[in-house]
Amino acid sequence: MFVEHPLLAEAEHIVSPPPDLMGELRAFLAGTANLDLPDEPQLHLATGEPDVEIMACAEREHIDLIVMGAHGLTGVRKAYFGSTTARVLRRTTVPLVVVPASADVGKARDLEGLGAILALSDFGAAASAAADVAADVAHTAGASLVLVHVMPPLSVPESWRPRAVAAMERRTAAAHERMCHEMARLKRRGPLESTIVEGSVAEEVAGLAKARHAGLIVLGLQRTGTDLRPGSTAYPVICAAPVPVLAVPVADT
Repeated sequence: MFVEHPLLAEAEHIVSPPPDLMGELRAFLAGTANLDLPDEPQLHLATGEPDVEIMACAEREHIDLIVMGAHGLTGVRKAYFGSTTARVLRRTTVPLVVVPASADVGKARDLEGLGAILALSDFGAAASAAADVAADVAHTAGASLVLVHVMPPLSVPESWRPRAVAAMERRTAAAHERMCHEMARLKRRGPLESTIVEGSVAEEVAGLAKARHAGLIVLGLQRTGTDLRPGSTAYPVICAAPVPVLAVPVADT
């Protein structure tokens, strides 16, 4: 699917002849090597706000999964129009895979050689649902599953350091206990391990993905009504991730 922003469409259609976007879309598809698609793909063109049009198409066509690049427009155009991926991430009601431009996805085309799968957990409902999905993918791919919990660092004045250390120890112990419960729930699904780290979620997850040679990161999206819950770390993780990220939306109950 290709969505053209109305302002870009207005500017481009001033030129003569106007661009053949459907032809360009077909040429792009033809130039993509070894897709080995089971059916002839449907091509869609739309003009409007990209996130709105993408979600409208997903609903209209009963789409089960959306796949996007981590970055679309860049530079001034990105600053002006905003990130399409971020907007879709906030609105999506179906799982979304975001693939960074640097990702080597060729070896994972058939889910073989996917390596480890990282599942982010804050021990909430959305994270548990995402862990279930990650476990299913790991089982299908023959990959190992790593549950990851990232604790934010404590930054306090030096005079408070002893108290902060004690608080961190209590917080770490509580996280380990909750991680044990989550692992017990998933241990029959296949190879499983866990890690608890402290720091920036995006930076720590990106580092773990490289260190564990992960082929996929899975995280949950907690939704309130029709939008992503404020304060979500999903987009920073996606921006920093060196491998594809599967975001699984879960509505509040």
